[in-house]
Amino acid sequence: MIAQYQPMRAIGLLTILLLAVIAGCTKQSPDPQSALRIAGARTLSSFDPPTPGEKPRPPQAIKFEQAELDAVLKLYAEISGRSIIRAANLPEAKITFANQTPMTAVEILQALDTVLASSGITTVFLGTQYVKVVSSKDASQESGPIIELEPNQLPDSSSFMIYIVKVKNVPSFQIAGALQPFAKLPNSIIVIGSGGNNPRAAKSNVPSIIPSTLFGPKDANLLILRDYSSNVRRMLQVVEKLDQK
Repeated sequence: MIAQYQPMRAIGLLTILLLAVIAGCTKQSPDPQSALRIAGARTLSSFDPPTPGEKPRPPQAIKFEQAELDAVLKLYAEISGRSIIRAANLPEAKITFANQTPMTAVEILQALDTVLASSGITTVFLGTQYVKVVSSKDASQESGPIIELEPNQLPDSSSFMIYIVKVKNVPSFQIAGALQPFAKLPNSIIVIGSGGNNPRAAKSNVPSIIPSTLFGPKDANLLILRDYSSNVRRMLQVVEKLDQK
C-alpha cells in the first residue's frame, strides 16, 4: 500500500506545481484588451477642467510652420487620447502655430480647435473616445457635445458645441434675431417655442420648432445654439441682457 501511495503523492505534487506555474504566467501576461483599457483610461476634450498638478508645456513646445494637416491631427490625437475620424472632404490646409506661453493639454486642444477653424476645419467631440474632423460648413450637421458649463466657464476658442438656453421673460424668436450676427456657422440658432409659428421668426431665417409636438408648455421658450464656444459665449451674454425683466 505504501509503495503505491508514494507515486500518487508525487503525481499530485507535480500537478499542483504545474498549476502554480501556469497561474504565474497568466498573472504576468494580462490580456491585450485589459492593457488597452488601462492605457486609455482617460481622454481629454476642449471643455474639460484643468488637471490638478499638471505641468504646462513650455513656450515653443508646439511649433508648426506650414505644416501638413496630418501632422496637426496626429498631435491632436496624442494630446486628447482620442481616435480621429476624418471626413473625406476636408479643405487643403497648411497650419502655422506656435505657443508663446506655457499651455496645458486642454489649452492646446482649444488652440488647435481655433487654428483649424481658421482654415475651415472643425473638430467635433463624440463621446469619450473619438473626435470627428469635418469641414466647417458641415459642422452644424454633426451631433456635437451638449455643454452645460456656466457661460463664463466656456473657453474662448473655436471648439464646436451645443448649448440649450431657457429664455424666461422674452419670446425666444425676438432674442434669436439679435443673436444672428454672432453666429459663424450655418443654422447655428434654433428657436423652440414662441417663434415656432411666428412670421417674424421666419423672416429672420432662424430655424424654429413648434413646441406642441415635442415639449410641454413649461419648456416652450428655448434656444438651441450650435456654434463655436467663443461665439456661444458672446450669444449667452446677449441673452442675459435681453432677457432681463
